[in-house]
Amino acid sequence: MADTVRTLVLNKKDNVAVALEMVHKGTTTPEGVVALDNIARGHKLAITAIAAGDPVLKFGQIIGFAKSAIAPGQWVHEHNITMGALSQDYDFGQGAVPPDILPADKQASFMGYRRQNGNAGTRNYIAVMTSVNCSATAASLIANQIERSGILADYPNIDGIMVLKQANGCVIDNRGALFDILKRTVWGYASNPNIGGVLLVGLGCEGFEIARFKKACGIEENQTFRTMTIQESGGTRKTVEAGVAAIKQMLPPVNDVKRVPVSVSELVLALQCGGSDGYSGITANPALGMATDILVKNGGTAILSETPEIYGA
Repeated sequence: MADTVRTLVLNKKDNVAVALEMVHKGTTTPEGVVALDNIARGHKLAITAIAAGDPVLKFGQIIGFAKSAIAPGQWVHEHNITMGALSQDYDFGQGAVPPDILPADKQASFMGYRRQNGNAGTRNYIAVMTSVNCSATAASLIANQIERSGILADYPNIDGIMVLKQANGCVIDNRGALFDILKRTVWGYASNPNIGGVLLVGLGCEGFEIARFKKACGIEENQTFRTMTIQESGGTRKTVEAGVAAIKQMLPPVNDVKRVPVSVSELVLALQCGGSDGYSGITANPALGMATDILVKNGGTAILSETPEIYGA
């Protein structure tokens, strides 16, 4: 009897299986198919006969069309699969299934941090942010000094300190669309409910001027939101010293929070495709998908970016 190898059929509609290990010619798959080729781990083999021009299905979706007839057990790859004409109904919401959401009194809860704006976070970080790439080094040095000092151990409600750098902000029109986009993005990070304190560091001459940014957002500095520029502080060394001092002053109020029960319906999960390989579509992506289904069932929200890779990656 031929050896049996491990394969995976991802959807009952599929006519291909994924090799979970090297499949040697002549071995038998759990589907009862004898391999006609040597098939590398992560690659596909046909589990039914696929006629020339017929769709090849993986994840229950059409991923291409057979260039020629493909026999059961044959390797399925670029040499025998191609793109083809496909007519789809592009009306918005076609095929959408209303989410199955639990009643509010049945939804799960978590212990989170309630912020002054009403939002709730799962963590409590201090963020050292930059208004321009020129201040990235100073921001990193500030955070590194705080981490190396060991002072965070004295503040158990603070999860850590992070550096959020960005490459824009220099030569931009402070009345233009780029300024507006950057303003919303920077404030979006700064006001994220997982951030308990913010130090925004700039150079001083950038188009994305910190003073104009604060005025545009209606922000006033306080115990947990501080800003500074390298030029006003007198150089990088003095900026780092001032930044470290500002963070140390910020630690007590940022630490002065308590977790309280929060409905899972308030959670927003951000999903970004990245580092895709032959396995992310059968490992990380389905796991995240199932976790997201649970979140949505409890009234939560998921946001998917890089939509061309929503399936198949």
